[in-house]
Order: sequence, then C-alpha cells, then structure tokens
Amino acid sequence: MKRKLFQIASLVLASSTFVTLAKAAVVPKGTKLAKNQILNKDNSNEPSSLDPSHCRDNLGANIIMDLFEGLVSDDPVGKIIPATASHWDISKDGLKYTFHLRKDAKWSDGSAVVANDFVYSFKRFVDPKTASEMAYLAEMIKNAKKINEGKLNTDLLGVKAVNSNTFEITLEEPTPYFLSVVSGVNFVPLKKDIIEKFQIAWTQPENLVGNGAYKLTSWKIGDKSTLEMNPNYWDAKNTVIKKVNYVVAQDKTASYRMYESGQLDWTYGIPPGQYQNLSKKYPKELRSAPDLSSSYLAFNNTKPPFNNKKLREALSIVINRENFTKFVTGRNEKPLYDIVPFGVDNYTPYVPSWSMLSEKELIAKAEKLYKEAGYSRENPAVIKFSHATNETDRKYATALASIWEKALGVKTEIISEEWKVHLSYLTEKKYEVTMQLWKADYNDAQNFIALLQSGNMQNISGYSNKKYDELLNKSSKELNPLKRKAILFDASKIAMDDYSVAPLYSNKTYRLIKSYVQGVTFSSPLDNYRTKDLYIVSHDGNS
Repeated sequence: MKRKLFQIASLVLASSTFVTLAKAAVVPKGTKLAKNQILNKDNSNEPSSLDPSHCRDNLGANIIMDLFEGLVSDDPVGKIIPATASHWDISKDGLKYTFHLRKDAKWSDGSAVVANDFVYSFKRFVDPKTASEMAYLAEMIKNAKKINEGKLNTDLLGVKAVNSNTFEITLEEPTPYFLSVVSGVNFVPLKKDIIEKFQIAWTQPENLVGNGAYKLTSWKIGDKSTLEMNPNYWDAKNTVIKKVNYVVAQDKTASYRMYESGQLDWTYGIPPGQYQNLSKKYPKELRSAPDLSSSYLAFNNTKPPFNNKKLREALSIVINRENFTKFVTGRNEKPLYDIVPFGVDNYTPYVPSWSMLSEKELIAKAEKLYKEAGYSRENPAVIKFSHATNETDRKYATALASIWEKALGVKTEIISEEWKVHLSYLTEKKYEVTMQLWKADYNDAQNFIALLQSGNMQNISGYSNKKYDELLNKSSKELNPLKRKAILFDASKIAMDDYSVAPLYSNKTYRLIKSYVQGVTFSSPLDNYRTKDLYIVSHDGNS
C-alpha cells in the first residue's frame, strides 16, 4: 500500500507535552494567486475504498487525506505535526499517550469532533467484524491483536475518552514510532451515526461526513472524484485551493497527453521508458524523490507451481535487477534483494551472496534449480502472471516473462485485471505470481517485514515460518535499536532465503507537476501531499 513517510518520534523516558505549529498553505507575501484555485490530479485508478477502516492502497489514501484528519499528521517533509489534536502528552514509561483535541475541530456538517469519534473509529478498525485489511497496524495498542483475533471484546481496547476533548491510548509495549503509525489514514475519527445510518453507502458523496479540509461532492466511477473546500474545517481560512479533481487515468501515456494539453496539473508517475526525454523537456516540472517503497514479485506459496521453493529461487535469481531498472523501468532504481527498501531508519537491507555472481553463473545456477524443481525446456513450467490493468504493469510483466523464457524456457500467461478485482484476487490468493509495490505506513523495517507474517491479511504470498514469526514478535519488545535492527534483519533473511517473494528494486517517485502548483518542496520520500498545503499562482489563462 502507499502510503506515508513519517519521522520517527524518539522514545520519551520522561513525561512530556508536545506542541508545534500546524497550518494549511502558507502563501509568501506578494504572491499573486490564480483566480481559479482548482487542482486536477491524476490518481491512476479507482481507489479500493474511501472507508478509512478498509483503505489499503495509496489511491484511496490520497483522497482520504483530504477528506479526514487524524490526531497527528506528517508535513510535506515527513515531520510529525499536530492535526485534530493540538498537543499530546506521553507518560514516563512510554505506554500512555494523551491527545488534547482542538476545541474548534468540526465535522463537515458543522458538529464538533469529540474524543468518542476516535474511540469508535479505533474499535471499528480492530473489530474482526469489520475485517479490516490493515488492522495489524494497530497491534501495539493494548489488546488490539487479541480483539482482532476474536479473543476479546472491543470494549477492552486500550483507548478511552477522558472527556469530550481528551483521547487516551494505552500501548502493549513502548513503541518509538507510534506517532508515525497514528498519522496514517486508518486512524482518523469516524462519525458513528453516519456509518450506522447509511451502512455500506456511507462513503457516497451525499452521505459522507469528514473532518478534513475538503468534502466529497462527486464520485464518477471511471472518471473522477471531486472534492471541494470544507468551510467547517478548523483551518479553512488558510486553505487556498477550493476544488480538487482526482482523475482516473490508468494509462500513463494518456495521462501524459492530458498533462500536455492542460487537463492535468499533476500526474501519477510517468510513462515507462520516458524519464530521460521528460527530464530534458520538463526539467523544472519533472519531480523525483527517493521513495520508502519496494517493488517485488509476490509468489503464491500456498499452491502449485509456487509452493516449490526451487522454482521460486530459479525465477528470482535469473532476473538481472540492474538491467531491469536500466532498460525496462528506465529510471535506474536501486536493485533490491530484501523486502525492506533502502532509506528505512535503523536498517540495512539484506544482500545475498548469489547477487555477486556473474550473469553466466546465475543462469547456470537457475537452470540447475529449475531442473531440480522438475522442469526443463522440454517440460517447461507454465505460469500465470496477474497484473492490474495499465500499460506500465503490462510492460513489466511482459519483460519478466521474456527473461524467464529466454533463460529457462518458462511459458507465461499474462492476465490483466481491473484494480479492485486484482486486489481481491490477491487477498483471496487467486493468483500465481504478480508484481507488487509497497509503500511504508511508517518509517520502520517492521512495516515491510510484517507483510510476510503468518495471519497478516496483507501476506498475499501465504508464506509461513514459525522462526520468522517469533523473531518479528521479539523485535516488537526490543527497545535497544541495535539489537532490534539485528533481529529484524535475521527475520527478513529467513524469508528472503526461502524466496517467499523476489524483491526487485527500491523505488523513486516521479511526477510531472505544473510549475504554478506551489506550496511544498515536493521532496517527500513517500509522495505524501495534502491539497490544503498547496496553492496555485497566477499563470497564463488563470490570472
């Protein structure tokens, strides 16, 4: 999922109160703003859900960040800042967080946001009846894991409303990155009466009530979602952009054409293989930044043919990562052999010894493994490669199929699936192999390594290893950074040596953004920007 880069808060060993300034767009004095403050953003595809408890992809998160606001937020460079909570206290033992809500925080219908709105949201998120795909993110909250497993009642979750403006959270163990976790879109407040009244239809424009800087006014499936400024937002006076359209543009080439014609101000990525050309044509508009995300092949470990470790290993080692990023993606991303990308705090990705072999040696090793797995050129493996419908994923799947056929004789059927269907098939493990991208929810290696934990709904590979699970659980209790780093590394090494997945590269984010869209530095490693932080300056045709 996409989701967010955050600065990790230090573990507080003494009772502390945190107060920092938080504002929407800050427009420099003398700036001439455009008359029409309308932003048109490519959001690639339809989001899986606009229900924060069910959001599992960055497509939904991009919109939810505008519609809702959590206790804290991350600013455009990843620093944790106040949001609906104006300040917070952390107990001496690091187990209790007390958030003080803004007294002027309101829902889009004008009613006050209160602590019980967070209590309801957090309980709903971990309730097994909700079946949230991301519920594991809350496991550091007292009793959350047992509740989600159906062993305890939601009333025992470590959250409570001290009063209407004070929300308290108790943790299982001190968690240094906890503020980073709760800055995510799954932890925003929710209006109980709206959800109970409209049920599954509560996220429709005519029903949805949020507490963010914008409100949903239109949602045209396959076209765009339109959001307009929420006049009841606590910082509405500093919100400059009045309307934002999140446009569905699955085809990157079509998106680029819309950008050139002025229909889009902001693209979601760039066409594959176009980086060099676009960097010359639009040197000031092509934005790039390191990204705390990894791209990898997910194998369905639960059934043939990928329950065969030797086949998984053969297909993994035969891929030349450097050539793939140079000639296929065309963006020279950093080759990766660990599910954890480069740049994550307190972690150094695992690099296996086989990565140092020559291409000739790797092919020979892969051929041997392929034969031991029961296949040959005369009796080739026949596999199905699933991908979401878009030209980029199609190109990558085709390239990988070509690599495998040339090196080993593998026959690959490439299957294109609509985004929501693709996601459901992955969760239900109705696939064989697919290429995935995972963006950090918080800046910690555990967020990636937990993707392969037994029982995690995001573990689409179905991988299960008792020792791996034990190490991951042990890491959650270890407060010494160096010891914890070693534990997480050992855990990941186990899964990587089992070839549960095949990491390919550590990502970079690329966007074409019109020069008249201003307000942030566009340097967030997780491409996490809120419309309220932006503004549009005067330019041709909009002065």
